[in-house]
Amino acid sequence: MSHNFRTGVWAKSKQSPKDHFTFLMNSTNAQRSFVHELSSQMMGIPPSNLWGAPIPAVFHPPADQATLQYVQHAAKHPAHEFGRIISSHKKASGWISNLGELISDGAKAAKGYGKSVASWIGKNGAAIKTGVAITKDLVSTGSTIAQISGLINPNTKSTIDKIAAAVAAHATGDHYKTAKPGEKKGGNFERILI
Repeated sequence: MSHNFRTGVWAKSKQSPKDHFTFLMNSTNAQRSFVHELSSQMMGIPPSNLWGAPIPAVFHPPADQATLQYVQHAAKHPAHEFGRIISSHKKASGWISNLGELISDGAKAAKGYGKSVASWIGKNGAAIKTGVAITKDLVSTGSTIAQISGLINPNTKSTIDKIAAAVAAHATGDHYKTAKPGEKKGGNFERILI
């Protein structure tokens, strides 16, 4: 099952009351699974194996236990029944509406978070590359010691060293530098037939 619940109405940045009704009658399995998981976690139940992690507190609209139990029960039903059950309970309907708004606001917040992460990587890129290089050297040293001790054979050491070098090259961006200076980089336009 896909965990992509930010689809349909929940993918919109501004939601209207009509969108709320549309969601109630046309929610996806992933969206109802998310609603069920969130209401369960808000009642103190640990994260399920399907989701595997706590849902961030920013997606927790306030609600009392009775409303959360009602929503949890409703989320076990197909979309049309989920919509009918939720729309018959004022607090549950309000909770779902608030959740939809939090999710659309979360999409905006994620864009800002992505920008701040990119900025941090830009400022700390040299330190990250140094850390990757140190890790590669430690892996190489460890594989050498293991080979000398007889714990691994030379082929295994070679494979481990190649993997460490590939990870280091990828982290530093060296894998993009495959063209040699002066080497032709474009297509062979002389061979195009008209």
